[in-house]
Amino acid sequence: MKKTSFVLITFIMMILISPVFIFIAQIPGNDPKLPESYPSQTQLENAATYLISMYNPTIGLIANSEDTGLNPTNNSVPHTNTYWVYSDNLWAGYALQSFNREIAENITDNVQQFIVEYGWPLLFEVTIGVQIPTPIHNGKDIVVYDDFVNGTRIQVLLDRHQPQDNPSIFDDADEYADLCFYMSINFSIKGDTTKSEQWFRSGEALWNYTTNNGFYDKATRTIGRYQNYKLGLFLFTQRATGFKSNIAEYVEATAWSYQKNDSGGITTQSGLNGSFNGTANAEATSALLLAYNYELIHSFHSTTG
Repeated sequence: MKKTSFVLITFIMMILISPVFIFIAQIPGNDPKLPESYPSQTQLENAATYLISMYNPTIGLIANSEDTGLNPTNNSVPHTNTYWVYSDNLWAGYALQSFNREIAENITDNVQQFIVEYGWPLLFEVTIGVQIPTPIHNGKDIVVYDDFVNGTRIQVLLDRHQPQDNPSIFDDADEYADLCFYMSINFSIKGDTTKSEQWFRSGEALWNYTTNNGFYDKATRTIGRYQNYKLGLFLFTQRATGFKSNIAEYVEATAWSYQKNDSGGITTQSGLNGSFNGTANAEATSALLLAYNYELIHSFHSTTG
């Protein structure tokens, strides 16, 4: 064999067995969104502007969305006049800290007043470092305010998961991406890295590696649409726990691909083919912006070491 041929074959073999090749072989299929996986400052600011545009200074909270459809209480109140204390405003108060500190703190102060009166949701607060009990209970939508403000009827609601609200539990939590990420964060706060990573990997495994359009979990299989707040929740969890993931860039690219050009908000849901479904909303937008609150993320690293 000629020396040049031997060298060439050796070089090719080194490439094939190198860690770089092995890593590339494991990541999901080609995704045209990947080159834009990191948001620009404009994209971040547009998302924050969307949340601020939904802010009602009279009650100090952010409306659910610009959707004129009726909220789940079926009391003739549209989503535009519906204010969820949690998760929406609990997250929005932290999501806006880097963009408008005054509004962010006002939202958080108002949310805290509802928490004092009605308690924690026992789910969403884990993202701000508050431990939650396990197993996780199913939720209940609770109306805590229903009245006219400046001539417009509004409602303030809670999505609460306290045992007295709903005694049933999620015995299939590992089939829901969001519940996996809540559990991962919770065990990370407790200092149990092993269980934290187990839950993180369970949620990560629900990613649709074929299309890279979302987390194909039990909820998605039931309604036939992706719930886009789970994208931001994954990114926040991954950064708060510090676990490495070969889908992080794909999730980030997909999340920002669902940003509405007209409003800056993140689309509430998306079709299985990656198409927009419905309007943007506060939950999906706040969840994504939480992943860029590095002060909050750093607080988890300080707590867990």
